[in-house]
Amino acid sequence: MKTKKILSTLTLGVLMFTTVNVLANNNDPIKKDKKKENKEMADVATPMELNKEYLVSVHENSSQDEAKFLSNIISKYDVKKSPLFEARRKSFTTFFKTNKGMAEVEYDREGRVIAVEKRLKNVQLPTQIQKIVYKRYENWVIVKNRYNVSYKQGFDVKKSYVITIRNGKESKVIRVNG
Repeated sequence: MKTKKILSTLTLGVLMFTTVNVLANNNDPIKKDKKKENKEMADVATPMELNKEYLVSVHENSSQDEAKFLSNIISKYDVKKSPLFEARRKSFTTFFKTNKGMAEVEYDREGRVIAVEKRLKNVQLPTQIQKIVYKRYENWVIVKNRYNVSYKQGFDVKKSYVITIRNGKESKVIRVNG
């Protein structure tokens, strides 16, 4: 009987020692896999990081809140999560729409923005452009406008405004580089 008591105490002691040792050394294989997974995820660039060059290029000298809003959406979009994305293709094209306009965007297979054609309608014209239009066309009224942004990786960003003006029954369409 004494041997059974000693044996059960010894077994209980070994079991407790093993449990404490495992917990103390954090040898849980599930936790190790999670740590490894988190490290691997940290090594992968986010869409925003991949598209910093695009954002800097299109936001430079821009006062268009609508355009900045759409550019931020474009730069945050993760093409790899799209069900239409195929990694073996060289590029992936998609469209974004807002209540002010749209953008056609081409991404490379890593998720970097390669090219953007953006068109926004009836945006707030910069004061400088309004002054130029009203000075050149004194008795005319701005009826509507469209803001165009063309971005291609490695080239200068092209920005322009297509402005429709009216004087009575006569109307004109003018283009101003932005």
